[in-house]
This record gives sequence, structure tokens and C-alpha cells, in this order.
Amino acid sequence: MNDVNSWIAEVIARQDGVIARRQALRSGMTAAQIRTRLAKAQWTAVHPGVYHCTDHRVTTTARVRAVGLWAGDQSFLSGVAAAWWWGLTDMEPRLVEIVAPPRGHLRARQGTRVVRRSLPSADRAWLRVASVTGLALSTLTGAVALGTQGAALLDRALQTRVSLAELRRAHYRNLGMRGSGHAGELIRAAADRSASAGERLFIGHLRAAGIRGWQANFPWNSSDDRTTVGIAFVRVRLAIEIDGWAWHHTPQRFQRDRAKQNALVAAGWTVLRFTWFDLNDRPGDVVRRVRAALERASSAR
Repeated sequence: MNDVNSWIAEVIARQDGVIARRQALRSGMTAAQIRTRLAKAQWTAVHPGVYHCTDHRVTTTARVRAVGLWAGDQSFLSGVAAAWWWGLTDMEPRLVEIVAPPRGHLRARQGTRVVRRSLPSADRAWLRVASVTGLALSTLTGAVALGTQGAALLDRALQTRVSLAELRRAHYRNLGMRGSGHAGELIRAAADRSASAGERLFIGHLRAAGIRGWQANFPWNSSDDRTTVGIAFVRVRLAIEIDGWAWHHTPQRFQRDRAKQNALVAAGWTVLRFTWFDLNDRPGDVVRRVRAALERASSAR
């Protein structure tokens, strides 16, 4: 019996304080022993057939893991829960999404969502003792589920974790999944969100706001006509630079852009920098900041 208790304690510790009934039975416990632990409040039921050991804190990791254990071996964490499990976002999932086989009896419970579909083997992973969708698919479903904040997640993942080609392959393998259309839009946008695409979007915001007096690709340095400012209000010496998605940038490009900014400031220019996220998610704030900078620059002259 001591061996059984030791094994159970080991499983519970490895799984952040939670254990499935099937695991306990496989480890040598009896149904009566499980009932005893529940009756003594040593364990509490968090989902059908899943228990939390009251000696352990209830954490987000335990909550997400408990959903995975309840869903079973053929189900996989997905959406924000999967992205969080992979460390792609710090945003803890309020709703834990599970991809389950099309033919099954699993029904969503409070705090969960069950998505029924067949998951390609290439998009299945085992991470931190849990079944989860693969990194590329988790990036896509997490970005879709996060809405306006999804683009930032995708950008961070593209910088260090996945390639655009991997995202495309995961997307094509799962066409028709929940949010597939949005995922495709994110991929297409990621391929085109260079600084020049951002500049076109920014110019559209200027025109819509009725702001005039700017020049695009202005050669501000008379000694080097290749050194340009993305958008320049020449009369008041206001330079606006648009940064594309971070994954488009090399360290050399980053260094060159900062050296140019320092030179502009030394020459008496005011410099504003905006990202694609600013332009796409906060266009009103971008326009307000440009107007304020124009007013300050005009009054200073």
C-alpha cells in the first residue's frame, strides 16, 4: 500500500495537484480508497473522473491540466489554452478549449469549449505531460481566439518559435476548422506587414483625418539622397517612421534605423515611431499623437 501511495503522490506532484480516476486505478488504488479520500476532503472532484489534491494550490496550470485529463487521451488542448501551455502568451485562458474526436460523448462544461474534429497527427504534441495541439497550430488558434491581441502573439512566435512556412502548413492541414478564415487572414497579413505596407495604412489614416502637408520617402539628408524619412512634415521637421512586424527586421536593420533616428534628432527633427499594431488596432490614438506633435512643432517655430 505504501508503494501505491508513493506512486499516487508522485503522479499528483507531477501533474500540479490533479489526478484522473483512471490513473489512480491503474496505480493500484481501489474505488473504495478513492471514495474515502473524497469523503475526507483530501481530494475534491473538479471534473467527472478528475480530482484535485487539497494539499496543492489551485493554479491556472492545474485548472488547464484538469480539463485535459477530463477530456481524455484522444483530446488536445487548443486555442488560448494551448498557446499559453506552449508559453506563447502570458494571458491565462479563461476558457479552456479542447479538440476532441468527431464521434464522442464529451460535452462542454463550465469554463470549457469542446471542438469536434479530426486532428492531423502532425498537429498533435505531448508537452509537460499533457496532450496539446502542435506549436504552429497552437500559434494560429491562439492568435484567432485572442482577437485584436492575436497579431502580437503571432509576431512574437514568428520571431523565435515558428516559421511562416510552418504556419501555412498547419493552416492548410486544418482548413475548415473553427476560425480558419481568420487564421488565413493573419497569415496573409503577416507575409505583407513590412514597413511599406504599414506606411500605406498610415497614409490612409492621414487622408481620412484630413491631415495634409506631408511627403512620403522624403530625402532629408542632402548629402545622401538614399537616406529617407518614411513620412515627413518638412515645414515643421516632424519625421514619422513605421516599423513593420518585428520578425521582418534583422539586427542590422534595427541598428541602422536607430542611427538614422539619432541623426534626425541631432538635426532638429522630432521623430515619432508607430508599429503595425498601432496602425491596425489604435488608429485614433495614432492620429491624435500626430496632431499633437504637429501643434507642438508649429508653436515652437
